[in-house]
Amino acid sequence: MATDKPRLRKVERVALQRGDEALIVLRDPTGLSEQVAFPQEASVILDALDGQRTVPQLRQSLAMRGIIDIPLADLEALVRDLESAGYLDDDAFRARWEAIHREFLANPVRRPRWAGLLYPDDPTALGAALAAALPDPSARLADASEILGVLLPHQPLPGTGAAPPDAAVHAAAGLSDEVLRGLPRARDIDLVVVVGTDYHPGLQPFVITDKRYATPRGELASDPALVRALDRRLPWIRREEIRHREALSLELAAAVLQHLYDGACPPVLPVLCGPGAIELDDGGPVESFLATMEHVLEDRRVLWWVTAELGHEGPAYGRPPLTRERAAALVARDRACLAALADARPEQLERCCKGVPGLDPPSGTAALVTAARLFPVGYGADLVAYASGRPVGPDDGWVGLGGVRFTRPADTGDDDDFRPASPRAS
Repeated sequence: MATDKPRLRKVERVALQRGDEALIVLRDPTGLSEQVAFPQEASVILDALDGQRTVPQLRQSLAMRGIIDIPLADLEALVRDLESAGYLDDDAFRARWEAIHREFLANPVRRPRWAGLLYPDDPTALGAALAAALPDPSARLADASEILGVLLPHQPLPGTGAAPPDAAVHAAAGLSDEVLRGLPRARDIDLVVVVGTDYHPGLQPFVITDKRYATPRGELASDPALVRALDRRLPWIRREEIRHREALSLELAAAVLQHLYDGACPPVLPVLCGPGAIELDDGGPVESFLATMEHVLEDRRVLWWVTAELGHEGPAYGRPPLTRERAAALVARDRACLAALADARPEQLERCCKGVPGLDPPSGTAALVTAARLFPVGYGADLVAYASGRPVGPDDGWVGLGGVRFTRPADTGDDDDFRPASPRAS
């Protein structure tokens, strides 16, 4: 075998019950390997793949400890399957990673990754799905718009193959339909900054790209000069650009922006926010990013497009089944987060996201907190909508979704007396 002492990479494991069959599903958080499933009994073998023993030694150790007695040929076959799927920490995976990384960096276009899975890969079908979810796009634009930005979830489009029940999908479409009204026209925007949730691992708090985000209906224009300016001031900002390859939140935003602006969307700066973006660091990467963005965007007319979600709970997300009491606590926490975001209180928002014992922070905490810090002082919010629903897929779960339309700061003539508008909650 190519790997004498096989070691399993750091990957996610999800238990899946399919009828009478109990499975363990391996998921690669980097997105470089496709999901694979094994019988639940294989978990003990996966645990033992620590790079310390050959396959025969591994078989002997498992048998002598009374854990499992598996024929050597079957164990070798399982290890080969893991190797070919890219789940072993070996030369084969490193070669796979290098090839994918090299190809991604060389391409000026960030090609669609989720078309055909979470939305149609046929341009006509995608146009029809978007028109059904967001009818009359031109009527959603207004002259002299006061809209500063929006917050939207990133669920799949309704009717695109999502397994019912898909309450979260329909709830997200309803929020988007309500929020995406009164937007500025393309001629009144210099740049769209899309602040997206990054669910994949990385060392840097933020990562940008100058690649043109593509969907089956075309490509969004980028702003290479702006990216170069950020790159000069923040040498780490593109170091993990490969993270954009799996950026579901930004890809779905690209499809909606193309639909709204009918192929004439202004240039887009895509910003992925990882977990490291949450904590302010005195003079560190997070504070440097915020200060640099304020400087380079000072004279630009920016539309902020924030794509993030709130509570993600239940077996669908590898968490315990949801009780009625826990669901009530999640709703209260999510609403408190939206209120803090809408009232321009980033510190309170951060506390709401992290400060409820027993609850994981909202999945989009990094993007939500980053947006609140990047918006101009005194921004307002004229609408807050909240919904929850069951996620796509066979497993039970719960998703909290928020929709907010942000407005530009009021010109009061006295900044000390300014108070942001109180949002309406629905």
